[in-house]
Amino acid sequence: MLTFRRLFLPILTLALLSACSEDDPATMRHYFNPLWTPDGSAVVAGYLEAPSGVVDADNPVSSGELAVRDFDTGNLRIVPMPDVQTLHRLYDFDPSGQALAFTQNGSIRLYDLQGQLLLNYQPAEGGEPQLMQFTNTGKSFVWIGGTPGNYSVNQSTYDMATWTVESEFPMMTLDKNASIISMVLTGQRSVAIRWDDGEVKEYDFTGAELNSLTTVPFTDENPWQHRLVYATRSQNRWLYVRDQEGIYQFDLETGEADQILVGHVVDFDVQGERASMVYETGTGDTWLATLDATPLTRIGPQNLMPRFSPAANGIATIERLDAYTDTLRIQRLK
Repeated sequence: MLTFRRLFLPILTLALLSACSEDDPATMRHYFNPLWTPDGSAVVAGYLEAPSGVVDADNPVSSGELAVRDFDTGNLRIVPMPDVQTLHRLYDFDPSGQALAFTQNGSIRLYDLQGQLLLNYQPAEGGEPQLMQFTNTGKSFVWIGGTPGNYSVNQSTYDMATWTVESEFPMMTLDKNASIISMVLTGQRSVAIRWDDGEVKEYDFTGAELNSLTTVPFTDENPWQHRLVYATRSQNRWLYVRDQEGIYQFDLETGEADQILVGHVVDFDVQGERASMVYETGTGDTWLATLDATPLTRIGPQNLMPRFSPAANGIATIERLDAYTDTLRIQRLK
């Protein structure tokens, strides 16, 4: 059993999607990167049903599909998303849970959970959208645009009654010395940004640098595994950062960082309200733990990509039964 705060987690490469033999099933079904609605009433995940074989994650299929599982009933439905890719592509809910946003192909596209396009936003200025996140007001979102020479951090306001953008304005410009691979809002007027050279920096919306952390650069390409996770509890504000060597707990009030988990971690999530963390190791085990990564309960083998509900009532995982079949699983929390 895992008992120490600082751990070494052995690395095991899992052949999750592999070439088929004569005895293999004709098709495979997989889910990817679950995301809860803000009220915890449902989970969405990228969905792939395809002939058995090797899947190229960079260009897996010509169009996307989205799985939606209801928390109360457990019912699952598949929603066609023909205009976006859902496999290993980032998406984010607006605070109402009515709109799911994808940032792809130079635009920010908002869809409802029936697959209907609500908004196709192509900003007039600020560069080509790369990343975005809704603010908690339900009236605006922050997005990063790329130009040949720099990045622009912008804010756009919208009307959710008509799903139209009302205004857009730049907040700061950052030199493009490296590529931005992740962002998360850390307050009403601050954002943390991760660069592909390993640097993580928190900025005020004026452009002033508030905090910085140096991590080991990634070699993997899945943007969900580059996530920065922001959590609060009482007066504490933390940024949780995974890199190639483990997980850091970055105190945004003091600017101090503690490597709370040492070893290979594939994915993780944090729930400040429950004072809990969940993480997936390189062996395919998933652990429920404290905020400083002390393990408490082993959830089970091959329960991948764990995500806490914002309502603190459940954990979503992808249970990978074999190389061909997944289950989008919801575990209720008391």
